[in-house]
Amino acid sequence: MKLPGDSIALIVFLLGSALALAAAPLATAQSAGSSARAQLRRAFDRTFHQPGVRLIELRVSRSGRVVALRRFEMGYRRDAAGSRSLVRFLAPPYLRGHALLIVEPEKGSGNLWMYQPEERRSRRVGNAQKGDSFYGSDLSLEDLERVRWERWKLSAGVPAEESGEACRVIDAWPPPDSQYGRLRVWIATRVDGVLRIDFFGRGAEATRTGAVPVKRIRVELDDAADESGFLKVRRMNIEQVGRDASTQVEIERMAIDPGISSDLFSAMRLEREGEDLFDLAERHAREPTR
Repeated sequence: MKLPGDSIALIVFLLGSALALAAAPLATAQSAGSSARAQLRRAFDRTFHQPGVRLIELRVSRSGRVVALRRFEMGYRRDAAGSRSLVRFLAPPYLRGHALLIVEPEKGSGNLWMYQPEERRSRRVGNAQKGDSFYGSDLSLEDLERVRWERWKLSAGVPAEESGEACRVIDAWPPPDSQYGRLRVWIATRVDGVLRIDFFGRGAEATRTGAVPVKRIRVELDDAADESGFLKVRRMNIEQVGRDASTQVEIERMAIDPGISSDLFSAMRLEREGEDLFDLAERHAREPTR
């Protein structure tokens, strides 16, 4: 049977409308995911990935008692090729001179090298070790890496108040190579910084309503100053939920420098004990550009 032209036009219109309606939720979800990704990237960079050098002390507590202190300098740089972090320990005495170099290209897998003076050589740390504790603290080596949010599944939650701050809440499911099953992140809208992160274990527990996190990070943002588009955070706390175990992070000094020299982040620097990273960064800044 031959349909009249106006009937064909109506069918085409209805089919087009149905396809558009079907595609609308997908487009909305993709837009929401893109927005959440941009929010997380900005908040994490402002809170945790300031370029430059900082001096950090970790106080590790167990059952309400400080059991270990760790003091180190940390340099961080990010450019179009990726990011680099150099960690050099100052205390306690038996860790002085120990160092880590984390190299993360924009594409492909990253690399982590560790230097121990007693071995007189650096060695590469495998991915299987990235869930290990960072020198006896409640941080892991994975926690020190820059998150590649494009590999994560994201979902924006209901805005909430946390510690007196209005927050955007985002749930994030990591790729299979992570030790975690899900993160829930609170971003303080006042300063666009990360206020709290809950880390959930892998498996069904990660998605269960009312699930208890295995770890929690709280960042003190009350006195965080904004400089060059980054937050100068002074304190944060990492807690092993339900285990009476925590690590207090005190950032004693921070020199934000978006132009920090790439020369600081090399295997040579990894193995040089006794160099002050603040002085080294300042000397490189004064040198004429080659």
